[in-house]
Amino acid sequence: MSSLRVLLVDGDSREAARVVQLLSHANHSVFDASGFDQASEALQLQRFDAVLLGASVARSDVPRFAAGLRDLELRQKLPSRIPVLSISSRIKEDPGWSRAQESPPDAYLAPRFRPDTLASAIEALANGISQHSPEVPELSEIFSPDRFGDQCVGEPELMAEIIDLFLVEHQGQLEAMARALANSRYEQLSRTAHTIKGSLASLHAPRGRHCAASLEAAASRQDGRECHTSMLALESALAQLKPVLQSFRNQILPQ
Repeated sequence: MSSLRVLLVDGDSREAARVVQLLSHANHSVFDASGFDQASEALQLQRFDAVLLGASVARSDVPRFAAGLRDLELRQKLPSRIPVLSISSRIKEDPGWSRAQESPPDAYLAPRFRPDTLASAIEALANGISQHSPEVPELSEIFSPDRFGDQCVGEPELMAEIIDLFLVEHQGQLEAMARALANSRYEQLSRTAHTIKGSLASLHAPRGRHCAASLEAAASRQDGRECHTSMLALESALAQLKPVLQSFRNQILPQ
């Protein structure tokens, strides 16, 4: 990875200037945002390889910012997630960086990191986020065509109608949930998660239904971090479910 475009979020102007100078000398482009509002505006206008959070950033605000970033990625249909890294004193010295146990952020850097450490971390995270695939679950965990068929009394038209409706509606529901999470509207998030949980139950898609139920429960508790984790799990489950449903639909009632 050569020249990077980095969005730096740091309310400490002196520290921000130091990081900008450090990365600029390494031939990287840096946009310096003093807070999350300015950072969100920049993300609407430009494409970045990573977001770097300064040590002065309030950690309690990170989940909400990350949820807003995820919403933006969904709406813009970006091919991969943008890694979020944080400068932290828990990493005592460079070289080295550490993956976060729970995101956001995705990883931590030492306060006096080197540019090549940042580049290595971004490359590793980008590959992991966009290319790493978890172990593929059994088909019965994704979708049970036999149970779905029994529910619909084996009528192809009815099964196709239910599948088509879900395929049309689920993306909008994901975007609505991401917006609700970004704005801490937990009641709305819980309602939408409940709706999509019902749709997945009707489809006999146990993995997706379980993820939606977890998201609904986390939203009911107003647990922003758990909502973020459950949201990612639900998106992954639906990404696995969609091609399976499309294939089954074409088998029972070719278009």
